[in-house]
Amino acid sequence: MLGIGQSEGIVRFEGFELDVRSAELRDPNGKTVRLSEQPLRILIALLERPGELVMREDLRKRLWPNDTIVEFEHSINAAVNRLRQVLGDSAESPKFIETLARRGYRWKTEVQWEQPQAAPPSPKRVDGNWIGKRVSHYRVLEILGGGGMGVVYKAEDIKLGRRVALKFLPEELAGDAPAMQRFEREARAASALNHPNICTIHGVEEHEGQPFIVMELLEGRTLRDVISSETDTKTKTAFQLKPLLDTAIQIADGLEAAHQKGIIHRDIKPANIFITERGQAKILDFGLAKLHEFESVETRPQASAVSGPKQEGNPLITLTRTGVTVGTAAYMSPEQVRGEKLDQRTDLFSFGLVLYEMATRQRAFPGDTAAVLHHAILNQTPAPGRDLNPQIPAKLENLIHKAIEKNLIARYQTATEIRADLERLELQLAPKHLSRAWAWGLGIAAAILIATFSLLLAKNPRTVSVAPEIKLRQLTMNSSENPVIGGAISPDGKHLAYSDTRGLHIKLLDTGETRTVPKPEALKDQSVKWEVGAWFPDSTRFLVNIHPSTEEWNEWSSVTTSIWAVSVLGGAPTKIRDHAVAWAISPDGSLVSFGTNKGKLGEREIWLMGPNGEQARKFQETNEGTAIEAFGWSPDGKHYGYVFTDASGGAMLSRDVTGGPPVTLFQSSELKKMNDIVWLHAGHLVYSLSESGDGNVCNYWTMRLDLATGNRLEEPRRLTNWPSFCVSSGSATNDDRHLAFAASSSFFTSYIADLEAGGTRIRNPKHFTLEDGNNDFITGWSADSKTVIVGQHRGDSWGLYKQSLDSETPEPIVPLVLAGWPSYAVMSPEGKWAIALIWPAAGGVTPERPSTLPIMRIPIARGAPETILQVSRPALVSCSRLPSKVCVIEESSDDHKTMVVSVIDPISGRGPELARFDLDREIDVFKENLMCDLSPDGTRLAITRSPESRIEIHSLRGQLMHIIPSQPLGRLTSIKWSANGNGFFATRRAPGGTELLHIDLKGTTQSLYKCTGWGCFAAPSPDGRHLAILDNKQSTNMWMMENF
Repeated sequence: MLGIGQSEGIVRFEGFELDVRSAELRDPNGKTVRLSEQPLRILIALLERPGELVMREDLRKRLWPNDTIVEFEHSINAAVNRLRQVLGDSAESPKFIETLARRGYRWKTEVQWEQPQAAPPSPKRVDGNWIGKRVSHYRVLEILGGGGMGVVYKAEDIKLGRRVALKFLPEELAGDAPAMQRFEREARAASALNHPNICTIHGVEEHEGQPFIVMELLEGRTLRDVISSETDTKTKTAFQLKPLLDTAIQIADGLEAAHQKGIIHRDIKPANIFITERGQAKILDFGLAKLHEFESVETRPQASAVSGPKQEGNPLITLTRTGVTVGTAAYMSPEQVRGEKLDQRTDLFSFGLVLYEMATRQRAFPGDTAAVLHHAILNQTPAPGRDLNPQIPAKLENLIHKAIEKNLIARYQTATEIRADLERLELQLAPKHLSRAWAWGLGIAAAILIATFSLLLAKNPRTVSVAPEIKLRQLTMNSSENPVIGGAISPDGKHLAYSDTRGLHIKLLDTGETRTVPKPEALKDQSVKWEVGAWFPDSTRFLVNIHPSTEEWNEWSSVTTSIWAVSVLGGAPTKIRDHAVAWAISPDGSLVSFGTNKGKLGEREIWLMGPNGEQARKFQETNEGTAIEAFGWSPDGKHYGYVFTDASGGAMLSRDVTGGPPVTLFQSSELKKMNDIVWLHAGHLVYSLSESGDGNVCNYWTMRLDLATGNRLEEPRRLTNWPSFCVSSGSATNDDRHLAFAASSSFFTSYIADLEAGGTRIRNPKHFTLEDGNNDFITGWSADSKTVIVGQHRGDSWGLYKQSLDSETPEPIVPLVLAGWPSYAVMSPEGKWAIALIWPAAGGVTPERPSTLPIMRIPIARGAPETILQVSRPALVSCSRLPSKVCVIEESSDDHKTMVVSVIDPISGRGPELARFDLDREIDVFKENLMCDLSPDGTRLAITRSPESRIEIHSLRGQLMHIIPSQPLGRLTSIKWSANGNGFFATRRAPGGTELLHIDLKGTTQSLYKCTGWGCFAAPSPDGRHLAILDNKQSTNMWMMENF
């Protein structure tokens, strides 16, 4: 028995008799009615607990134990109404089923159960129960849910080997002509739509005379459930703006697609919006939809001539067949309430109400009856959103207010308008991109800008024109916990290949269906990063580079990289070549270019091979002091290009495939400002330019070049005006109409945790009240451990402030100065100065390798910063605590093979040299850190001779005192003495981010914290009671630009 509980047998009450097994209900006159599944299940639940309250939520959970549902809001009401109909009961004067408003139901009469006699099972199917049966070429697996217009099952498509959802019209409505029309209208309306944010209809079929719809199977929750869980006190979560905007943009995108087809949904509400496990929004249930062009007052359905039981007093009154008003009353538009002719603006009003509820977690118009709700929608103004949730930005409040304007003219007129405003708001509120120069100062290698020469594959040249209205569409919805690494759109525009920290994925753009590519057997036990490369021209395969998971993108090279081919048809990737980096595929698909033999500046050899790795041959090479990289072909195959790098920088060159000298397309001064280059046809290209000194902002531009001469055929033109993120991983379709790219924003988040057990355990890490998104970071402590020193930067400006642990008000130390930003700042022993290395920036230019870097003293009591000395490369300062008054500076020798430690004084500058340490390998300090830290008592130096080496303790004069006997720690990025001098806080590379460790002098290692980003740094308070933790959060997703 598939009812609620395990009850079977015969149930008698007030002359009625229910045979649970056969689902037959006999009334006192001997008339028998066979109940369909949902009314039967609910009746059994009530009969099992006569006199007790059965909650609606309990019914929902027991009817649909899975979170995988299509829609169910109508189901309970419809099933209870059906029961009342067959029992001759009413909601106003109940004899059997009593409704407790907004709570549930109670069975009112006595019930007698009898055990069934042994009998062979009936061969007859319980109506509505298809579980375990074959329907056409589908095997029904389980029930998912249901609504007023259908029961939904999970099924397996035996022919195609995929899981789908099957929606059947309930038996009690099968003979209802208006209901059948709605059911058929839903199939017809939804099947006309093919969009990632609309539940896909695969087809409409019939079995044993009963029609059913074959739908996309969705796994996740409805937006109604999401909002309910956020409101529930047991599961309540903090308000998060970004997921709200992500979901809202997707809903608007789906509505836009429907409206462009002339289809109005007419029932937009949280229960009809599904959020998949991947965060993708899907609009459900087009059962109320109509083609706008055919709708008129005369053709709308009129009131049924058959009177039925009145609607229950419930806040979500479902008005499915009550004259000209259809929809859920709480989300209806004023014109819908009045029964007027509808257009697409009715959906926008309902969408505005959904947005209001998402933002405030309250309905805009409360009420328990249709009359109350109708009056409120027509006459009342909802409470301002920011009164209910002060965290809502004013711009979002204004957007919602415009969407729910009662006046049609004042309301948004199209879904395109509201989507554009949502996207604009998302971009304005996006956290800023992390400055690359900060990476070094926080124990992470500085990112090196290498322009990507992404030559696109295509066949039919065409001229690109820049459209005034560029359309943006977000293709992935990854959180900052799992940022996208990169991706590429297929030449035919049907697929997106992208990777994130969890693996490699292929997304079908028309439907939004996404599958994860299985890891090759040879890499099953390895942690790797996938870098999506070029597609083959037929769009059936693409290349990926696989790197170690602990390497960042600026460290990728042929030394540790292998090339693999991936098919969209399925299966695991196949290896093409080891110790190589794939760059491009020729326009005819016959050749693959790759780089190998890494030198000091990059790959030194260009090779070509067949599409499966065959016939590999060296094409070009360069000497040790130079690099030649990013080789690719022009879309017409007549030219090839590459980036040539020497000590002075990199230049992009082009050459005719038939021979001749190379021509320069971009000089080093131009190339270093570019984050992304995508070549289109006829010499057109789209490229991004950095527009702020800190690398926070970059925008797409376009120009046209003559690849034979390098001359500009068209001057550069700006395409976008994004305020706060940068782009990479660009790729375009064959027709040059769609450009996919990765948009990234990063910011620092600071925490302060309590230290326990001698620093081997942290407790209560609390977010420190800094401004996320503005790149403020804790850099040190006051001597009394009650105040933290915070570095800040805004564009090309920098400053410092201090903030007490028990205060939310920062106190400026030095106001913003137009000079760059601090890579770090440390406190002098007496607490009088902050000593900082400043990375210069001016006029929107951030040098990757500045010729000089100032180390400055900044008076804590406020005053003008002054330069202590200039260094030619990054150098790290560390200081002791009183009574010791020592500060030291560690620097790299010119040949990158030695670390030199000297005294530094805030007033007199550089002092005598203390020690020199030979390194285990050459270390370019613009890319990696030298690690050296002075002990709190000023008597010892802790160093490593490379990021992979063990920690050594030396005297100030360099004598070796102790080597920490720890197990190999991997690649360290920073070390910091603990406050008591008995151990260290260290950070190291880890899969998916960075790990914070405590290491004692015996080598015992304890993991303290997993940072989600690559920038992780820890600073203990002088009293050893607290630990400041800095974590870099990065949000990266794939987007698509059209009409550019």
